[in-house]
Amino acid sequence: MEDPIMFFLSSVLCLCLLSLLLRFLHRFWWTPVYIQNRLGSQGIKGPSYKFIHGNNKEILEMRTEALSKPLGLADDIVPRVLPHVHTWKNKYGKNYLSWRGGQAQLAITELELIKEVLNNRDKVYQKAPPPFYIKKVMGNGLATSVGERWVKHRRLINHAFQGDCLKKMIPEMIVSVEMMLQSWRHHQGKEIEVFEEFRLLTSDIISRTAFGSSYLEGKNIFDMTKRYSDIIRRNAFRISLPGISEIWKTSDEMEADKLLRLMCDSVREIVEKREEKVKLGDIGDFGNDFLGILLQAYHDVDENRRILIQDLIDECKTFYISGQETSNSLLSWTVLLLAIHSDWQDKAREEVIELFGHKNPHPKDLSKLNTITMIINEALRLYPPALVFVRKCEREVRLGKLILPANLHFFISNLVVHRDPGIWGDDAHLFKPERFSAGVAKATSNNVAAYFPFGVGPRTCIGFNFATMVAKVVLVMILQRYRFTLSPAYVHSPVLHSLLVPQHGIQYRLREQGIKGPSYRFIYGNAKEILKLRNEALSKPLGLSDDIFPRVLPHAYTWMNMYGENFLCWRGDQPQLSITEPELIKEVLYNRDKAYRNTPPSPYSLKLMGNGLVTSEGERWAKHRKLLSHAFQGECLKRMIPDMIISVELMLQAWKHYQGKEIEVSEEFRLLTSDIISRTAFGNNYLEGKTVFDMMVKYSDIIKRNMFKVRFPGISKIWKTSDDIEMDKLLGVMHDSVVEIIKRREEKVKPGDIGSFGNDFLGLLLRAYYDVDENKRILVQDLIDECKTFYISGQATTSSLLSWTVLLLAIHTDWQDKARAEVIELFGHRNPNANDLSKLNTMTMIINETLRLYPPAIGILRNCESEVKLGKFTLPANLQLFIPSMAVHRDPGIWGDDAHLFKPERFSEGVAIATNNNVTSYFPFGIGPRTCIGFNFAISGAKIALLMILQRYRFVLSPAYVHSPVLNSLLVPQHGIQVILHPLQGEEGPC
Repeated sequence: MEDPIMFFLSSVLCLCLLSLLLRFLHRFWWTPVYIQNRLGSQGIKGPSYKFIHGNNKEILEMRTEALSKPLGLADDIVPRVLPHVHTWKNKYGKNYLSWRGGQAQLAITELELIKEVLNNRDKVYQKAPPPFYIKKVMGNGLATSVGERWVKHRRLINHAFQGDCLKKMIPEMIVSVEMMLQSWRHHQGKEIEVFEEFRLLTSDIISRTAFGSSYLEGKNIFDMTKRYSDIIRRNAFRISLPGISEIWKTSDEMEADKLLRLMCDSVREIVEKREEKVKLGDIGDFGNDFLGILLQAYHDVDENRRILIQDLIDECKTFYISGQETSNSLLSWTVLLLAIHSDWQDKAREEVIELFGHKNPHPKDLSKLNTITMIINEALRLYPPALVFVRKCEREVRLGKLILPANLHFFISNLVVHRDPGIWGDDAHLFKPERFSAGVAKATSNNVAAYFPFGVGPRTCIGFNFATMVAKVVLVMILQRYRFTLSPAYVHSPVLHSLLVPQHGIQYRLREQGIKGPSYRFIYGNAKEILKLRNEALSKPLGLSDDIFPRVLPHAYTWMNMYGENFLCWRGDQPQLSITEPELIKEVLYNRDKAYRNTPPSPYSLKLMGNGLVTSEGERWAKHRKLLSHAFQGECLKRMIPDMIISVELMLQAWKHYQGKEIEVSEEFRLLTSDIISRTAFGNNYLEGKTVFDMMVKYSDIIKRNMFKVRFPGISKIWKTSDDIEMDKLLGVMHDSVVEIIKRREEKVKPGDIGSFGNDFLGLLLRAYYDVDENKRILVQDLIDECKTFYISGQATTSSLLSWTVLLLAIHTDWQDKARAEVIELFGHRNPNANDLSKLNTMTMIINETLRLYPPAIGILRNCESEVKLGKFTLPANLQLFIPSMAVHRDPGIWGDDAHLFKPERFSEGVAIATNNNVTSYFPFGIGPRTCIGFNFAISGAKIALLMILQRYRFVLSPAYVHSPVLNSLLVPQHGIQVILHPLQGEEGPC
């Protein structure tokens, strides 16, 4: 009889799953069908709903297409900035229904409807919840809160941006502008990029006027804000399935959480500094600026007026972000328009000189700037900072002649209204400040819904007076000192990020700088094209003297020839810039400005390596690198050689059965290097570490199978593939095996004597694990991760180097003979010793040439930490850089027309002469601070194995061998390497 408890639990689980499924279908199928039919019956049309995605794919495609087209200075920007609105408004009418995922959005452009929604007199149209990442950064601040909380905070903060409080800010604004203009003296007669200048300026103004500090004190917040904005932009059209982020976080979510923590810490520090000044009596009270008003409310004795510390932090973050972006946007577009329309620039300058001469502006006279006010109003009409206002029906409601269901969102774009020829005339897209000569009311015929750059009604932006005041002060002081014109380098490219900014999206931005590449495909990027090119390349036969680059990296080979030595492609939604220019490579890999971090590996590789040296970053990486580098240098490396010799002798003993026969050496070298690593690094032998290596082989197959698959965030936490299940099982067995090896070493140690752990790799780690100094100590998981990392990386790298070297010597028997002659001359038939290994000049040349042609890792990945200048290019944050070492190593421009041929004589005078002292012409183990820590270990292991093989055997390539190098995680022979062994001195070989 079935266990009743199990039956009950399984029934509950089934009901839960059924409930989730029904909720999912209700949200993404039933509700969209119901709303589409209901509004359709009232004459509201729009693009059809697509399951889960809504119209997101169409919007993204239209946006990508619009951004790829050039734009004239006098062209209307609506088709570029909001191409879907422009298209669907023309197709379906002034009001139409569209879908952001499963959320219905009614776009409205009729003025009466806009007025009714934004004025919200019946309290039925609330501000819609912002997108996930915006909500995370703004918290429950004024921009995102609703109801009583919003009323309380609005009333409190409103005071900071009115009347005398605003006037008191002007001297601080002037100080900030003077500092900016002081730095501009170096740019007189030269080009200057004002958008970035105004970003720094408005950041400093906000720091001074609202927080009583300076830009430098708030720099962390602004830097975090800039990086966070990139995350918002990347995720603007992604669908988040409910609850997924609670189970599994994407790399963007983890990065966002990290930035938010840093932002909150910086805000707290500024808050605490102000509080400390009050405690010490340096200032009498908290002050009347933005921060002072919030602190007074936080410390208020009246519970009804008091705010929480999180409220205070959220409001500070909101103003740091919104205030800076809004003021920057307004200033940037106004200066652009005045640079184009020099006649209006001259009129504005005349007014400024007449009112202020060359003195700094005075608060009471700023209101007399009629011409500048007209210019600012027109700039805000053409380029409003926030282009879209989203509201939500709290319940079923009547709007005009429409009956609308609850939870419907309204999409209201001021940009569309501001440029509507029906309201502003046929020249609506042209800059004509005279429209506002008699004021806003007259220009709009008293219709507030015709012009609302900062919104309409109770939720009008609280900082609009602040933003326009900043713009007036800055413009006055610039016009007093400079006449400015547009640079010939300027490309008109307004784009919607969180606000309207003069900045390109990633692909267009790089294309503008001369970087081209294959077009992005929704979700998959170029993954399908890469896989297709790879499969096609692998299906073709390859000759022994053919260049392997087109086979191993066919997409890089194809696109370099098509688009140039630097090109942009997409791995899923991740942009990847491939670079092969030596100077750019050097700058990235040396990373002197700390702008390029190591790229996180694939999810499967990351799970395998954990937080070991290959994957870690920052201080953690520096600490572990310093600890482990000792294991592969000098005396430590020399002490490994006897154990390496034992491992090779054991392999050669087994090879006696293959004399005169075929042997597959890549598998032999895998077993050999596994034994070498076990003996030299862990003080045991291959059999004790066998389980780890066996699991690695199986795990490598999983990585290979999933190399080009696009993974959807969070799915593996809900539903695991057979590979996910197998992977977890292998990791568990591997973890247990490593722990067992560690325990055996610990048991051999004398109690309390950490010095007796030994000086090998494992001994160094154990000493660090037991270190009494907390700063030097590592955690048990660190210890395990580093062991796994070396088991994997050390074995694979050394095995690859040995396999390809033997292949090349089997093909080029003349070089095999030269190497053998050198070995016999130096060692005879004795085993090698550490001191004489460095004298193997011919073998060193052969190994260097093998590493040039068959580098173990054929490419290096890095990530841009923030926007950075690389050579002549300006690269955006979070761009991935791919440096294909194979492409550089086989470049005819560097190595000559015979670059793909095996010619060890290239290195006869050393690497420096061979590369003309250009370190980025040859970097099989990387260059710079992240050069592979084990490269000396790999080369020493290869030399000893080759030396001992050459003493005993002559080997030639088997007729069965098929040349088939392929990229798994490293460069490996797809079908193995078969050679035939011929003993040199009879069956017993040398003594």
